Amino acid sequence: MSRNVGEIPARPGGAAEDTINWLSSRIARWLTLGLLAFGVECWLVFGQGNYGHQNKPRMILIAIVAGLIPPINRAFNWLWNVLAAPSAVMRRSIAMAIWIGSSLFLYWTLQMEGISFKPTYEDEFSYLTQIQMLAHGRFWMPALPLPEYFETFYTFVRPVYASMYFPGAAMMYVWPLLLHLPYFIAPLATGGLCAALVYLIFMEILDGASAILAVLLLLSLPMFRLFSMMAMAQIPTLALGLAMTWAVLKWRRNKRRGWLILLGTMSGWAAITRPADALCFAIVLAGVMAMDLKSKPLRTWIITAATVALPVLPFLVLQLIINRNVTGEWFTTPFGRYNDANYPGVFWFHSGPAPRHVSDLPQAQFFYEINAKGVIEQHQWKNLMSGLMGQLDMIRFAAVPEPFFWLILPMSLLAMWNRRLWAVWGMLPTFTLVLTAYAFSWVLPHYYIMVMPAVILLCVLPIRFLTDTFPNRAAMSRTMIAVAMIPLALSGMPQFDRLADDQHFKPPELRQIDSDLAREITGRAVVLFHFNRDALIGGKKVTNNPSVEPVFNADVAWPDEAAIIRAHDLNADVSAIGKPGDRDRALYEYYSRIDPRRVFYLYDRGGETEKLRRLGTATEMARKTAVASHE
Repeated sequence: MSRNVGEIPARPGGAAEDTINWLSSRIARWLTLGLLAFGVECWLVFGQGNYGHQNKPRMILIAIVAGLIPPINRAFNWLWNVLAAPSAVMRRSIAMAIWIGSSLFLYWTLQMEGISFKPTYEDEFSYLTQIQMLAHGRFWMPALPLPEYFETFYTFVRPVYASMYFPGAAMMYVWPLLLHLPYFIAPLATGGLCAALVYLIFMEILDGASAILAVLLLLSLPMFRLFSMMAMAQIPTLALGLAMTWAVLKWRRNKRRGWLILLGTMSGWAAITRPADALCFAIVLAGVMAMDLKSKPLRTWIITAATVALPVLPFLVLQLIINRNVTGEWFTTPFGRYNDANYPGVFWFHSGPAPRHVSDLPQAQFFYEINAKGVIEQHQWKNLMSGLMGQLDMIRFAAVPEPFFWLILPMSLLAMWNRRLWAVWGMLPTFTLVLTAYAFSWVLPHYYIMVMPAVILLCVLPIRFLTDTFPNRAAMSRTMIAVAMIPLALSGMPQFDRLADDQHFKPPELRQIDSDLAREITGRAVVLFHFNRDALIGGKKVTNNPSVEPVFNADVAWPDEAAIIRAHDLNADVSAIGKPGDRDRALYEYYSRIDPRRVFYLYDRGGETEKLRRLGTATEMARKTAVASHE
């Protein structure tokens, strides 16, 4: 028996599982015009009435016209139905092709934009240090002999040398180092895995054609593309959360225990990658599973919970061991300890001024004053509504593929109540509410990478809503919306827009420093970086950007192993170097004992002409300062 051309393939879950609209078709039809009008208002308010470049309205007009021409909409509808229900073998092949193809596409995209595959954020350097340690079989190293010269952002130098971050991302990203490959291969591969999992999940909850469209929308998001080449934890956490979601959806269909084991394993890994994000995924998916188990006996509940919990335990034990060895306390994480010292008051709400910053690092103090203190002070209950609006703005910036999508997005409100859809869109309200307790969630858009699949679902879902509500107009509805969505998504990619720019934070000073060191230094060296704050240089006050910190030794597990070691110049003024009272003397003496031929250089970030200056070997500098101290 042939299927109607407008019909979505039947799902194994039965009629109840196939129902998308929770209202009758008659009521839904009456509400459609009102939702379209509301969509215009959403576009004006949340989409800021953004037309984009002049070709975008033309794309929408062409899609509407195409949907009105029967031969075109019938042909497109035939293609949609072909893609909607692939065989199991074809589904796996498509997912694998998406994984590989998306990884290569991300690489190509970033190459086209000229984005350097080098760390940019200070967080990345900390993660890369952690990855280096893990490649040597360590989650932490002993305390550095002279920690004050190497203290830096998001890294402990005492009582051990370790990243402040949870180890899950490093565990996912360490394999290229073990194979002697560039580190950025791992983020690109993980980004491609996210795209493949989005396909598999949307295949489960909607259909194969919607799944391919969802992948395209994911790849159209600049924030996703950028973080898919960075050594950060957002993309690994998204991959783990999507794997958790897929496992639950598969378990709902056949109740096999293997899916519960996969769920537990991915949950445990996510819990030591970004715990708050993992908790949000767990809350949503636990609710979905509870609805499936509500009529089951207590024994089934216990067995299910135990099967999920057991694979989680090894990850939690690992985190407890790391806690104990880095912070000295079983239940204090390195992340929590670092934030308490450097961003006090960032967790939960408070009243009054922000607590005092306690770090000894001048650039960390300055960073806190100009970037963090104001955000923490505003993180109060009385500002909750403005904070939620800030979160909505972050979601709009990071996760909505195109402002025009606001026109149809409200229609998803009548099509999102099927339980299998909760597993995806439920992340949006849950994540927003949980993360509101963290001050930086009000201002940093990259946290909302986690809700990208949920927002994409709400963008794609109106297609299903309209085809279910107006089955005789299914071909027209699909053609109009999908044919508009595809070019709108593609138009923001650098392959089609030469002005596209994913890298919103540009660190030219870091690139200049790398270039200077590579050009001027041969052999083993120590570079002392001098941080200027309100320094009078050439008659002008000079203050370096604290968001650009060059003192990281992220290409090795232990600073002494680096060919060019980066350290802080502790002198208040560069004129003190090599003279009585030189505060870097301890470092000269240390390297004169273990590596006397290492050459010291000074990099003055505020220097007008010669920023990089040779000082002498470790032995020479130790002798010079020793002689000077006895005069």
